[in-house]
Amino acid sequence: MDKHSYLGQLSDEQNKNRTLRWMLAGCIVAIIILASTVLAQTGETKTAFVPPEITRPFWISSEDASQSYYEDLGQFINGLSLNVTPETVKTACRQYLTYVLPRDRDTYKKRCDLQEMRVKRDGSSSMYSVREINTDMRNRRVAITGDLVTIVSGKPFPPRRQSYVIDFVHAGGRFYITNHHEADNDDPFAEKK
Repeated sequence: MDKHSYLGQLSDEQNKNRTLRWMLAGCIVAIIILASTVLAQTGETKTAFVPPEITRPFWISSEDASQSYYEDLGQFINGLSLNVTPETVKTACRQYLTYVLPRDRDTYKKRCDLQEMRVKRDGSSSMYSVREINTDMRNRRVAITGDLVTIVSGKPFPPRRQSYVIDFVHAGGRFYITNHHEADNDDPFAEKK
């Protein structure tokens, strides 16, 4: 028996074991890092309201969103309340209310009920075509300017230029409407006096 050859083989096997131990330690560290990352993200469900038609890329974080998100969502929400007929007004109002902050839904429900009653009583339809969109990212507001055409009992009225401002708020992991009102065409973000 060759003592030196056994000692050489033993030394080689010890080096292999040492290398395998370091590899195992590296794998354990990687598993711990991955597990902590998964645990940190658990429970962070994000629900995002997105317009039915997405025309531009956008991003949404836990507290904010991109300008294109606010503009597309604002344009869609504005259209829900302005592009109506006696047949569609009830559905449009119901869908509009899903975007309203829960604490404000009763107020907006009353507005929707009045609009529905007026549209059906008068047999009116309205169409809004967007001409310009401005965004105030700091205050999460979108100003939409366009032409509003109204038809009452089959009689069309001339288009009128009208601006609307929609304010958004982040609550419960989602963005909601907090205010939606007519605005000055020349300076839609001006404070009302």
